Amino acid sequence: MSAAYLSEAETYYLRRLTSKRQRRPEHAADCPFFREQAPQRFREKRSTEAPVIDVPDGLFIAHRLAPEKLAEAPADSEPDDRSRGVTIPRLARLLWQLMDMAHVNEVHPLPTGRGRNMTMASEFARLRHAAMRLEIAPGIPLSAHLYTHIDPYERKAVFARLRKAARTWPEGLAPQAFLALYANDISGTTLFLGQGKELDLKTRVQYSGSLIGPPYLVLVVVGEHNPRDGYAALRAFAQPLARTSAFIPVHNHYERKVACDLLDLQYHLRKRGIALGFKRPLFDLPSKIGTVRPDFVLDIHDSTTGEIIETALEVITSEDPEYLAAKRHQLALLGKAGRVITARAATIDSHGTGAILKANLGIG
Repeated sequence: MSAAYLSEAETYYLRRLTSKRQRRPEHAADCPFFREQAPQRFREKRSTEAPVIDVPDGLFIAHRLAPEKLAEAPADSEPDDRSRGVTIPRLARLLWQLMDMAHVNEVHPLPTGRGRNMTMASEFARLRHAAMRLEIAPGIPLSAHLYTHIDPYERKAVFARLRKAARTWPEGLAPQAFLALYANDISGTTLFLGQGKELDLKTRVQYSGSLIGPPYLVLVVVGEHNPRDGYAALRAFAQPLARTSAFIPVHNHYERKVACDLLDLQYHLRKRGIALGFKRPLFDLPSKIGTVRPDFVLDIHDSTTGEIIETALEVITSEDPEYLAAKRHQLALLGKAGRVITARAATIDSHGTGAILKANLGIG
């Protein structure tokens, strides 16, 4: 075997030199380099239990210094995006942490007598404010190296500021910056931004589930790809949003439809004296039965009757048997923790979320 550099993953792999194509013989059984062929891997079936999603520990980092020795162990056990078998990329969890701390996944009831004060600019401002409470290195806040517009990157101001900061960057940590950008589309290694601008990455853009179309909020990590090339945009994770003016994270088309319906329902229900607030949880929430993570949590207050309703809302997007089995398990857990209602894709399409709330909660 020999070491070969895998540029797309920014790491090394062992290349077998005994393939039939290269016409090299296998090592003898008593040779110290002899290795048995790896057994065939079997694909695991979908588990009925939802994976645990916790807030990432430690610093807000998504890029590490390359090991000086090929077989050198990583400095800690937290996998980064280049690790094989990682279900949820670290970059995704970092973006979710930033969004959760900024509370962009929460929508409060409408204030009396006026509309919702949510714009793209205000949502980005909330992200920047939350970044002040996160650190990318000891003593270095994320806000010092977080950019919400592509212009500083195009002018290479991001690189210049990072090079200057690298002189005093804590030893053992890779200098890095982050871009939080609004994207109209993603394709392979390219982000398509506003005003016809594009951003090319060293690796493919990551995302969870299937692409459901814009808008996207994308977190990009900028670091040193290798000393020869210098700093560049290395990796990115794209999170679909409900609307351009509401950075509510969604994972599929029907979650987006429900989120948009709830935003519109706030005005309709306010006329009837009903205040509606909701949250799209990104991490597991504590409950009396342990941790749960519903698709939505609704908080409803009827000012005419004084009734307060708190309920989980689960969106069912498919009739696939394995998917339904997982959802039934999730609904059983949520039912033990409190009230839960369901919104099936067909009903969302035919009647809308408002009709689902009226049928299950008697409001609307």
